[in-house]
Amino acid sequence: MKHPVVVRLLMLLRIYVVLLLLFVVQKWIFMLFNLGHADGLTLIDWLSVAWHGLALDSVTACYILCFPMLMVWVSVFVPRLNLMRVLTPYYIIVSLMMALAFIADVVMYRFWGLKIEANDLMYTAHPKEMLASVSEWFVAFVAIVLGLVTLHYIRQLRYATKMPPTRPPRWPWIFLFVLLGGLQFVGMRGGVGESVANPGYAYFSSKPFLNHAALNPLFNMLHSMTETEDFATEFQYYDRDEVEQVAQQCYYDDAALTDTLLRTSRPDILLIVWEGGGSQMVLNDTVAPNLMALCGEGVFFDNCYANGHRTDRGLVSIFSGWPCLPTTSLMKMPDMCRKLPAFPQLLREAGYNTSFRYGGDVDFTNMRGYLYEAGFSKVEGDESFPGSRNQSNWGAPDEYLLRADQLPADSGFFAAWLTLSSHEPWQVPIRRCTDDKRNAFAYTDSCLGALVHTLRQSPRWDNLLIIVVPDHGVPVEESQWTDSPEVAAIPVLWLGGAVRRPMVIHRLMNQSDLAATLLAQLHIAATPLTFSRNVLSPTYDSATPVAIHTYSGGLNYFDTLGCVSYDCVAQMATAVNPATDTDARRLRRLKALLQLIYLRTGDL
Repeated sequence: MKHPVVVRLLMLLRIYVVLLLLFVVQKWIFMLFNLGHADGLTLIDWLSVAWHGLALDSVTACYILCFPMLMVWVSVFVPRLNLMRVLTPYYIIVSLMMALAFIADVVMYRFWGLKIEANDLMYTAHPKEMLASVSEWFVAFVAIVLGLVTLHYIRQLRYATKMPPTRPPRWPWIFLFVLLGGLQFVGMRGGVGESVANPGYAYFSSKPFLNHAALNPLFNMLHSMTETEDFATEFQYYDRDEVEQVAQQCYYDDAALTDTLLRTSRPDILLIVWEGGGSQMVLNDTVAPNLMALCGEGVFFDNCYANGHRTDRGLVSIFSGWPCLPTTSLMKMPDMCRKLPAFPQLLREAGYNTSFRYGGDVDFTNMRGYLYEAGFSKVEGDESFPGSRNQSNWGAPDEYLLRADQLPADSGFFAAWLTLSSHEPWQVPIRRCTDDKRNAFAYTDSCLGALVHTLRQSPRWDNLLIIVVPDHGVPVEESQWTDSPEVAAIPVLWLGGAVRRPMVIHRLMNQSDLAATLLAQLHIAATPLTFSRNVLSPTYDSATPVAIHTYSGGLNYFDTLGCVSYDCVAQMATAVNPATDTDARRLRRLKALLQLIYLRTGDL
C-alpha cells in the first residue's frame, strides 16, 4: 500500500495533468468553432497550438492548485481533516468558472473576434445583451460539450480526493512539500527568468488566430485585471521629449478654417451614430441607397477611420475626441469617465440643450454613466420605447428611434441618437437583401431615408445639421475581421438645411476628429480635446495626417502612404502595406503615438 503522503502527491499530479488535458481540449474546441477565422489549418497547426499554449496552461494550473496544495499540507499535520469534504466544493466552483470562461471565450471570439478579458465580466450583468449576438443552438451546443467535460473533471477529482488517513509527518516529507511549494511558485511565475508569465508566452505564429487559440482564456482574463491601471507606464518605447515632438507633428490645436461648411454658427444638431456602419458595408447602392444619395447632397468625409472596434470605444472617440486603447475600454472605468473631456459638455456650456437616445439598454457597459459625465442633460434608453423595445434582441428597432417627432421640441438642441438594428443577430422587420447582415443595414438605411425625407418637409430643416457617423465598421467578407484595416474605414456625412453647399473632403482623419472639426465651425474652443483635430484648419495641411484604429491587443496605423498593423502583445509589426523605404520611421511614429495615448490617459 502506498504511503498516504505519496497518495496525496499523486492526487495533485493527477489534477495537474487533468487540467492540462482540459485546456488542450478547450483550445481545440475553440479552433473547431472558429474555423471561419482561419485559412487552411493543418495538423501541425492544431498540434502547435496545444504545444505553445502549454506554458500558460501550466501557469494557470499551478494557480488553481494553490488551495489543494495548501489543504494537502494541512492534512499531513491534521490527520482527521477530510480532504474530500474540503476540496470538492472548491473543485466544483473552479470547474463551473472554467466552463463559463471557456464558453464565453468561444462565443465571444466567434462573433466579436476577441479573447475574453476582465473588462468583459461587466457583460455578465446584462445577459440579454451579452447573448444578443449569439444563436441559441450555438450556446446550447457549446454548453453541452463543455458541461460534459466539466462533469467528467469533477468526477475524477471526487474520486481522487478519497484519501487514506495520514501518519505523523517526518522531516523528509516536510522537506519535500517545501520543495514542491517552491516549484509551484516558479510554475506560477512562468519560470526563473526576469520576465514573468504574460500573454506573449503563447504567441508563436504570424497568424493571429493561432496565437489567440493558444492563449489560455483563464490566464488572459486574470492577467488583464492587472493591466492598464497605471496607463503612464504602459508601452514605454522612447523618452517623453521625443514622444511630445511626434505629438506636435500629428496633433495640434487650431480653430482657424480654410472653409466654412455651415450657413449658421448655431444650428440645431442631430448626431446619428450608426451601429457598425463601415464604408465597405454602407457605401453601396444595394445596401444603402438613401445614404449614397445623401452623400451627394451634404458634406461627405470619405477618408475617415474609426478609432476602435466596439460601440463603447466608438462613443468615447466621438464624444470625447479620445483615441481608443488596445488594452481596455475607458467607458467601463467610471473613474476615467469623470476625467475625460467631451464636446457635448462644451456645447452645453455654450447654451445647447443636450440629449441622448438609444433603443436598447443604456446601462450596458456603463454607457449611461459615461454619457452623463460627457455632458448630456438627458439620457434615454429602451424604457422610452414601451411596446417596441422587445421586438429585437437588442431593443427597439431603428424605425422607432429615427423619427422626426423624437427631436426636442425647442430649438437650440444637440441630440445624439444611437441605432441598434444593424447588429448581430441581424433581426429586422423587412427583407430587402438576401443576406441577413446586409439586410439589417438596408433596414437602418431605409429608416434614415424616411427620417431625412420627413425633416426636409419640416420648417426645422433650414437650421438643422444632421451628422451621420458610425461607431465602428463590420467585416463584409469571410476573410475579414474587426482587426482588418479595411474594416476600420467609415463614412462621415453632414447634411441638412444648415449645410452651405455639397462637397467631398478627402483628408485623412479619425472618428475622434469630428469633435474639433464641428466645434471650429461653431466657433467654440476645443482646447480640452487634445487628440481631436480640426481637419479644415490651415495647420492640417502642414501637419502629418495620421489615423489610428485599435482592436483588442493591436492597432492599425494609417498615414498618406498606407497602413501598418501592429501587435501590442508581440510588440511587432504584423503587416506593412505598401512596403516603403520609410517603414522604420513609420513604425517609430506608430509606437510613439501609442506611448503618447497612454501617457496622456495616465495624466488625466
